[in-house]
Amino acid sequence: MKLLTGKRIGQSSGELAAAALFSFFSHIILFSAALFLVSHGVPRILVPPSYRVKLVDLPADMSNLPPTMSEQAPQPAAPVVKPQAKQKMKAHAKAAAKQARPRPSAVSKNALPELDKKKPAAKTEEETAPAQPAAAGKKQESVAVASTTSEFQFPPYLLIVRDKVERNWSPPPGVKGATVKVMFRVLRTGRVGEAKLTESSGNFYFDQAAMRAILASSPFPPLPEGFFKEYETFSVDLMEKE
Repeated sequence: MKLLTGKRIGQSSGELAAAALFSFFSHIILFSAALFLVSHGVPRILVPPSYRVKLVDLPADMSNLPPTMSEQAPQPAAPVVKPQAKQKMKAHAKAAAKQARPRPSAVSKNALPELDKKKPAAKTEEETAPAQPAAAGKKQESVAVASTTSEFQFPPYLLIVRDKVERNWSPPPGVKGATVKVMFRVLRTGRVGEAKLTESSGNFYFDQAAMRAILASSPFPPLPEGFFKEYETFSVDLMEKE
């Protein structure tokens, strides 16, 4: 370290002590000067701006000024119509509409002689026409499903099973008067667990078509919740389609 004189200090303890004292006193002087400036400085006071306002009197002629909301004249209330008056008005309107509606002119019997001539002819045709045969009997169903136990009392479920089997029933052509019976087991989930042929039709292809109709219909809807068993066995009779 060098002083202003150009001499180098810091080589001995005496020189170090002198340097420390010099630094200490210089800091005290700077600190004292800062306190003096702070304590004797003039504080800056902010004064808000002020404005001078001059009041002016209202003009003498006030008639041309628009009225205020409070001075506006209240609008007249809508007239109240009583219920009886409304009914009378409706009745008068209906009567006027009836009078304005044109009435159809009366047609004499002799005005259209052609119609009078056609009526007897139509009667004679109806009398001479042969009686129509009675409606044909109900079409025989090609699929009949029944439960093998008396505990299954759910007719809607049987209808669902029959409709689904009937959609998949496709018997071979050319087989007349054949009937086959198949028994199959439906599990709780609705799937077919077992199917077997109980009465053969005598035609191998007809019997195989019946088994395919049952297996292709699986799965059926789940068994009804009111049925407590885990499966139910059904018997189905399949016949030729008309």
